[in-house]
Order: sequence, then C-alpha cells, then structure tokens
Amino acid sequence: MTKFLKTAAFFIVIFTFSALSATEEEDIFATQLYNQALTLLNSTKPQCRELKQKNKALVNAVSELYKKALQHKNVATNVFSNAEYLLKFLQERIDESCGLVEIANEESVKIIIAQEFDQLLSKRKQSTNLEEFIDKIFGTEYGKLLYLATSVSSLEKMYTKWAEKMVADRNNIRKTISNIGAANTELKTELTDFTKIFQLYYKK
Repeated sequence: MTKFLKTAAFFIVIFTFSALSATEEEDIFATQLYNQALTLLNSTKPQCRELKQKNKALVNAVSELYKKALQHKNVATNVFSNAEYLLKFLQERIDESCGLVEIANEESVKIIIAQEFDQLLSKRKQSTNLEEFIDKIFGTEYGKLLYLATSVSSLEKMYTKWAEKMVADRNNIRKTISNIGAANTELKTELTDFTKIFQLYYKK
C-alpha cells in the first residue's frame, strides 16, 4: 500500500517538528501539506503530457507491426497482438490517471486540506514515521491525491521498461520477438497490480 510513495521522500519533513507551540505546529503542517501536494502535482502534469504522447506513438508503432505480421501470417502475430492490447490498456490507465491529475489545482488542494486538516493532523501525531502516516491516511482525499500524483511515475516505468525491451536486440528479429513476449508478460502483471490498487482508491 505504501510503495507508491517511495519517490516522495521529501514528505519526511512532516516529522521534523520540535519545540513548537500547538498553533505554530499546525500552521507549519498545513503549509507543508499544501506545498508538498502542489509540488508533486506540478511535476506530474508535464510528465503526464509527455507520457501520453510517447505511449500513443508506441501503440501506433506496435499496431503497424501487428498489421504486417497478420498480413504475412507471421508466427509472431500473437505476440504483437498481445503487445497492442496491453499498450492500449496502459494508455487507458495513463489517460484515466492523468485526467484526474489535470483536474486538481491549487484551489482543490486547499479545499481538501481545509476539510481534512484535523484528521490529517491527528494521523500525523499517531505516526512515528512516513510509512505509518501514509497508511493511516488511506481513504482520505489527501491520500488519494498523493497516490494519484505518484501513480503516473509507476505508469511511466511500465512504458519505459517495455519500450527498452522492444529495442534491446533490434538487429536480431528472433530475439526481439522473444523480448517483446517477455515484456508483455511483465507488463500484464504490473498493469493487473496497478489496476487493483487504483480501484482500492477510486472504485470503492
């Protein structure tokens, strides 16, 4: 449940308060929640735009390979067919996650923090480290926001791994097909896991 936030190490600052009054601590905590969520969103939005374009281009390239393999009744037809299906499914997940990211803005972040501040502060006080805090805010809108922003990096890693395997041995067609088959298997597993976690957050 907490793997998605390993890239958000800056969040550890939330646990560095010392010798502050209750009011000062609350003000700093609220500011940190806002700044860190907004920083994460602002870095994710351009990432989304680039990832959408790159994966669409990859889908188109693989679709052409599949069409040619089908026309020539190539033994690799099923491999390319599976690749096309999986990359289109990846595109759907990218569009879904990035669509929600694009909706989020400064005002929505402020509203979420204002509505959930007491709950978030209470969870922070109950937590001794970042991992505990993230576990405890599961189900909150703020927790969903953090998951959403970091989930895009997970999708980008899936795209990158598949694309790299596709071109790893491009001068050896048999090896290339084998690599794509292995990449398909890995991508299917990763997409299944991703979808299950996404549904935990957004499809309850």
